[in-house]
This record gives sequence, C-alpha cells and structure tokens, in this order.
Amino acid sequence: MKKVKIGDQVLYVPWSKPDRTATVKVIEICRRGEKNGHNVESCDLDQHQDGTITLSDGHWCYFNQVKRVINQ
Repeated sequence: MKKVKIGDQVLYVPWSKPDRTATVKVIEICRRGEKNGHNVESCDLDQHQDGTITLSDGHWCYFNQVKRVINQ
C-alpha cells in the first residue's frame, strides 16, 4: 500500500531527469491520460491508477511516477 497525503515528501521520476524529491501540494484523481480531476486530501496510489500530484518544486507527476512516499 502506497498511501500519500498533502504535505508528504515523495521520491518521483521526472520525464527526462534523475529521480527527485519534493513535497506534495495537490492530489487529483483524474481520468486516464488527463491532468486535471477532482482534488483529494489523501490517496492510496495502489488503489487509484489515474491521477496527478502537484509538487513543491514546480513540477507535477502522474501517480505511476511516484517511486516512494518518504513521510507517511
């Protein structure tokens, strides 16, 4: 179970850069292939495959780009 909530730090894989760490600012559950959906406070990434996370470093990622939740 990979549960994430706003304020957690995550290790994620950007599209063309080495792995990065950032703090979760917004979590959205979306339709497959879309970036915008409905906001939630927390989410089990293993239960919801389609969604995005907006991060403190100015980037965003899909749920499947998150390798690990550091703070739980």
